[in-house]
Amino acid sequence: MNNPKSPNDSQSDFWFGAAVPVVWFRRVQSGMALLAIWYFASHWADVELWFSAGGILATKQLAEFIDVGDLAATVRWRLSPLYLVDSPLIYRAFLLIGIALAVAVIWFRRSRIVAVMLWLGVVWLANRSLLISGPEELVLAYGLGYLAVARPGGERDWSTSLSSRLIQVHTTLLIAATALTMLSAEIWWNGTGAAAVAAPIGRRIFDLSSLLGIESLYELITHGIVVVGLAGVIALWVQRLRTTATVVLMVWCGVLGILSSQWMYVAGIAVLLMTFFTENTQHREIN
Repeated sequence: MNNPKSPNDSQSDFWFGAAVPVVWFRRVQSGMALLAIWYFASHWADVELWFSAGGILATKQLAEFIDVGDLAATVRWRLSPLYLVDSPLIYRAFLLIGIALAVAVIWFRRSRIVAVMLWLGVVWLANRSLLISGPEELVLAYGLGYLAVARPGGERDWSTSLSSRLIQVHTTLLIAATALTMLSAEIWWNGTGAAAVAAPIGRRIFDLSSLLGIESLYELITHGIVVVGLAGVIALWVQRLRTTATVVLMVWCGVLGILSSQWMYVAGIAVLLMTFFTENTQHREIN
């Protein structure tokens, strides 16, 4: 007679027995590496403007700003060796090394060291980009950090399982926090949230001003975003709904990207959601 599993066994299976198909895990690794390339490349043109000796965020000026604003406690843990240099040449060399590491993660799955170095490169640049950083740094930092725990090729073992579960739990909490935060703002109750998110004028790929001038449409989009965010994070953990919920939340990310133009942020969430795809998903794709 088989002995029933203890609660400790169930917890161990959850963290160390997750069966994410190798092909999907590798797609997550490659997707996050591509986003890292995008992230490093996005800093290239503005290195002199922000980080040179006379730049807006030059080490001296930034230190004075932190001192005057009494922000030392706030930025205490934003560590980076890039605070020690003001040379655009060194910054661009750093960006090139980061891009090379991301390429190595995609093509050479041999060592955790490369994944760890890529994660450190992103974190160091994000910490140095104080005051101009965005939500994409959050997704890149935790996504690449958890991926560095796994075996480089994504083969199944306890470390790959742990990496997958950490990504799944963190991504679920991030989406849930986003949806719950919406409920704290009146615009998401009165139906104007979608129009408000799309309102800032800047460099946009899509101009939605005409569409979002239709009251019934932006109200539908607004309430749909909130409902999908809240319902999706629950459905992700229901086995028979998991694949559908994953796809729907990926579309949800696309809608938020179109509205807000925060493409790197929502693309990162969409990539990390692929850890929820199962063996059955892979079988359907092959068939």
